[in-house]
Amino acid sequence: MLLWLVCLFAAVSFGVLLAISPAAKALLRSEGGPAPAVAPVEGREMPGVIDAPFIDQRDKYPTGCESVTAVMALQYAGVDITVEEFIDNYLPQGNAPYTREDGTLVGADPWKVFLGSPYEESGWGCYAPVITEALEQLLQDRGLEGLSVQELEGESLDKLCREYIDAGTPVLLWATIAMEAPVESTQFFLEDSGQLFTWLYPLHCLLLTGEDKDCYYFNDPLVGKNVAYPKEQVEAAYEGIGMQAVVLEGSVQ
Repeated sequence: MLLWLVCLFAAVSFGVLLAISPAAKALLRSEGGPAPAVAPVEGREMPGVIDAPFIDQRDKYPTGCESVTAVMALQYAGVDITVEEFIDNYLPQGNAPYTREDGTLVGADPWKVFLGSPYEESGWGCYAPVITEALEQLLQDRGLEGLSVQELEGESLDKLCREYIDAGTPVLLWATIAMEAPVESTQFFLEDSGQLFTWLYPLHCLLLTGEDKDCYYFNDPLVGKNVAYPKEQVEAAYEGIGMQAVVLEGSVQ
């Protein structure tokens, strides 16, 4: 609680208190998780925090946090692209978990495709390799040689900040909604391998834009720009989802 108060104080000096949106609460409930107990803070432009474009996912892309975050990073790098273009042309998509006639729950592999549709509340999500593949295909199709994609796995948040945030490069980060503790939820069999897979909720993807002594700052597509979350909670959520991150380095020439 003390860290939340410190982060609230740090961000309120630049912005306003923002309650968690009904959409975020609904998404948490739909995935079986509790509504967040503490409201984060939305800040305006802040010294030391990357001023990346913000895109709100709540109206059009209720489960599309990964694509929205990717497009925020692309636009920051100077790429002219919309979320719809990214989803429709580059995001690999497959089946969300469904029940077969024999009663078996099966679905696509979130390490390979987005489960369901990011345009629908029934969509599930995907992991870092899916977004990496989409970004690489986009850069290839458009001939954007001044940009490169790097998938990062197992890197500490401190290292991400030292190597990328300090250099002015925002980081796509997989964590959870409101930095809630990740919880094992639905189990289903993967269509391609038959392997039993356990879904973690409430999965979320955000754009890391900065840090201070006590907080990390994000463009959170479910909340707002320059949202402060206590470091301890971010680290727990990030580690619980497997320490997945992606960076888009360079700029449009």
